[in-house]
Order: sequence, then C-alpha cells, then structure tokens
Amino acid sequence: MDGAAGPARWATMAAFFINGAAMATWAANIPSVRERLGLGEATLGFALLGIAVGSVGAFALAGRLSARYGSRPVIIAAAALTIPLVPALIAAPSLPVLVLTLLLFGFGISVMDVAMNAHGVLVERRLGRPILSSLHGLWSAGSLVGAGATTLLLRAGVTPVALALLAAGVLAALAVVALPRLLPGTLDRGAHGDGPTFVLPRGPLLALAALSFLAFVGEGAIADWSAVYIRDALKTDAGLAAGGLVAFNAAMFVARLVGDPVRARVSAPLLLRVCGGLAAVGMAAALLAPTPALAFAGFALCGLGFSNVVPVLFSAAGALPGTPAATGVAAAASAGYAGFLIGPPVIGVVAGAMSLQLALVLVVVFAALIAAAAGTVRAAAPVGAAPATP
Repeated sequence: MDGAAGPARWATMAAFFINGAAMATWAANIPSVRERLGLGEATLGFALLGIAVGSVGAFALAGRLSARYGSRPVIIAAAALTIPLVPALIAAPSLPVLVLTLLLFGFGISVMDVAMNAHGVLVERRLGRPILSSLHGLWSAGSLVGAGATTLLLRAGVTPVALALLAAGVLAALAVVALPRLLPGTLDRGAHGDGPTFVLPRGPLLALAALSFLAFVGEGAIADWSAVYIRDALKTDAGLAAGGLVAFNAAMFVARLVGDPVRARVSAPLLLRVCGGLAAVGMAAALLAPTPALAFAGFALCGLGFSNVVPVLFSAAGALPGTPAATGVAAAASAGYAGFLIGPPVIGVVAGAMSLQLALVLVVVFAALIAAAAGTVRAAAPVGAAPATP
C-alpha cells in the first residue's frame, strides 16, 4: 500500500457522496417539479428519459478519458458540470427546459459515476482489500442526506429552489476540498495502456453487466418513483412522500458500512443470492403496504437487499481473469448506469399504460432474477489477486 491510497480512499468516498446527494436532491424534488409543471406520469416518464439520452455517449467517453488522463480529472470535471445543474433542474420553468437540463445532468452524472467506480477499484487494488461497499455506502449516505434534507426543509417551508441552491453550495465546497486528493493513476496503465477502454461485454462479463443493469433499474426506479408512489397511492404530502427514499437509502448506508468485512468472509455468490432475495421481498412489502409507515419499512428492507449487490458485481467485473480491470469496470458500470437511467422512464411508460404499482413490480422481478443468477460471480478472481499499476 502506498501513502496516497489512504487519502485517495476518503476523496473517492467524497466523490460518491457528491454523486448520490446530487441525484437524491433532484429525485426527492420530482413530485414538486411534477406538480408545478403539471406533468402526468407518462409525460414525466418521457422527461426522465432525458437523463438516459444524455448518458448515451458518456459511458465509453468516461472510460476512454479515465484511461488516458486518469480518472481524477474526469471526476473533477464531471462534478463541476453536475453540481450547478441541481438547482437548474428544480427551477426549470417549462418541460422543454427541464428535458434539456436533464440531458446535461445525465451526461455529467454518468461520466462521474463510471469514472469514480473505476477509481474505486484502483484504490481497492492499491489497498489490497475490499472497499467498494464502503464507497457505495457513501453514495447511499449522500442520497440519504439529499433526500432527508429535502424532506425536512420542504416541511419547514423552504422553497425547492432555495433548498437546491443550498445543496449545490455545500456539494461544491466538498468537491473543492476533497477531489484534488484523488489518485493520478489509471487502472492497468502499462500492462493494458494501449488496449480498449470499453468493449461490448461477452461471456462472464456480459452476465455481470446484465445483473448490474437489473440492479440499477431497481435502484433508479426507487429513486425516481418511490416519492410519487407514496404520495399518490397512500395520499401523503410532498415532505412525507420522500420518506420511502430516505428509508431505502438509510438501510443501504448502514448495510454498506459493514459490507466490506462481510464480503471478506462470505462467498460472493451467497451474498448476492441473499441480497437479491431481501430486495425482492422488501419491494413486494412496500407495494402491498396499506400505510406510509409500513411502506417505509418495506423500502428499508429493499435497501438492505440492494446494498451490496453493486459492490459485489463491480468488484467481480474488475477481477475477471484475462480482462483488463478498466474494461471490466467500465462495462459493468456502464450497463448498470444505463439501467439506472433507462429504468425510471420505462417505469413511467408502464405506469401510464397500467398503474404505477404494477410498474414497480418489475423491481421485484429483477431482484429475484439477481438472486437466481448469483452463481455468475464465481468466475471472478478475489480482490488483491492481481496488483494494480500506477
């Protein structure tokens, strides 16, 4: 372990926190934006597709830039683009402006997501022990703070735009202090420096990418639709409606804090099977709950289940024998984030055709599929099996 790895771990945690808080601040304010602009479920679903479209070119670009220049400048540039867009989204005066801003937001946040996950695997390899669960725990912490602060401040009478400006200021200050401490290196430089930084996945990598897609569809659906579902189905106000997302992210955060030592002791297939099963049961409970409190409990159980699915999959993708770590991580992260972005608008379209409750049953199905396919991660080598190069 080199002396820069420790500070870089904390800086990477800050990047995950910023990313999660930015997404959650927007997600928790979706009901208020929807009401202000008078959007139906199908229209909102198509508007959310703007994030997915904005991310299309970001996935391969993030891997290519990270491999060439290092993920540190990519993360910093993406954060500088993304943070100011949070208040811009919430203050959008019309549907066209909202869609355009979502395009830019999707591009920035997806570039940052791929780059910070690749950086996390680099730091994990430098340290020689699992840390991705704690990194994703900070994403959950950011989501928890973003959603929780939105809930409290909206109920206290703070306007959504003022709240978003405050959040952007705090996140910008954190970025300025923390992100320069990221490592300057890249995954596999030297050994694979001239190879592809993004390829279409196949074999075991394709399976891991597919499971990442399913996991992120579930997380994205809950991030963008849980508040709308609780408000409409259980007749709550805008502040309380975000409680499901708060419960989901709180459970994910707590579980990810202990996820690294659990991953070091429990086989990856077993952990993935248990997590997928818990997520499926929790989401089903949330959709069947007759009261907000019971729905919050269901979302919390779902968050507990989803908590370590992505860290296990990303770590496995970066440790596949014969596959450059940058290629594996970029493929899994890109497929996963595609699910995070594409899933919510698909949920909206299905909800417009049937109902939001039935549309969210897809999350139950996808979590069950993850549990059923848990044996896929057996193909990966353990963390530390191959040292990273600076």
